[in-house]
Amino acid sequence: MTTNRDVIDPVCGMTISMSQAPFNRLHAAATYYFCSTECTLKFDADADAYAAVARLNLPGWGQTPHPPAIVEQFLRAPDQL
Repeated sequence: MTTNRDVIDPVCGMTISMSQAPFNRLHAAATYYFCSTECTLKFDADADAYAAVARLNLPGWGQTPHPPAIVEQFLRAPDQL
């Protein structure tokens, strides 16, 4: 089952649709969703740190603009983001 619920990439703070997140990881019984390969690789390198920050629910978190590579990818194939 897929959902259109919004989630926040724990690495860059970008809000993305859960159903359109290209990558996800299960870590410490929680699933994290990512906007890009770059964010996924950064999370993989230090998952505990990124998971800890994600749990803080900081003000403004989730309002980070899309990284330029993601914007370019969206412009090439908008149905793939």
